[in-house]
Amino acid sequence: MKPNAQITLPTGQRAHASTKSLLACVLLCLGLSVYASAQKPKSCGIDVTNLSVSIYKYTDATNTNTYNLQPDLTNTDGSPVPYVSGKVRANIIDARFQVDNCTYDFTLNLNSSNRFMTFKFPNGSPLGTSLNFGFFNIDRVADVPITDGGPAFLNWCNTATDNYAGCGVDTNGYFVRRAFGSTLDSQSRYHLRFNNSPLDGGNGLAVGTAFVKVYHTDATTWTLMPEVTAPPRA
Repeated sequence: MKPNAQITLPTGQRAHASTKSLLACVLLCLGLSVYASAQKPKSCGIDVTNLSVSIYKYTDATNTNTYNLQPDLTNTDGSPVPYVSGKVRANIIDARFQVDNCTYDFTLNLNSSNRFMTFKFPNGSPLGTSLNFGFFNIDRVADVPITDGGPAFLNWCNTATDNYAGCGVDTNGYFVRRAFGSTLDSQSRYHLRFNNSPLDGGNGLAVGTAFVKVYHTDATTWTLMPEVTAPPRA
């Protein structure tokens, strides 16, 4: 099965100098004193903005079944045209790992470009059967270590202070669960969420829904897929 979304860095480049230094920074930033919190928030580094984001429309190579979250453009073979960070004339695609503010969130902002994403509602919704939108935030993706199942990864799973939803393994490999959030309409009335991060608060209505699975297979690749869970009871 193809992923629903994949993030890559240009060949030969890394998101951060080393996993160890990044994790150390997380622990330091979480331990800020009361005095320090009253000052300008401490930076945990420089945002990573040289990202290429591919959102897959089709679930497999037959190009028959589709995901509900889809890209606006695909190639003739059905593969997605990636969203690449940068500015072309007046169009700005802003894909980044938010390291500077110490959240380590992954965000994709298309609101200043002519690109967009589409979410499909197969059973209908107050917004119709489909809606175009331009922003999402996936919680704390940038501090997920390489998910290779090795000792360093397993130690992180057992000790990391922000591993709020746990690690797992399936036929695609090891992964870390993270929350996803997006506003779907310009009036901010409707939102798409995959559960909540207890570290950031949020609307409790999403509790019990699926998380997003993050597979960080190597230094330059992150693959994200929704976790399938039973719907919460009314």
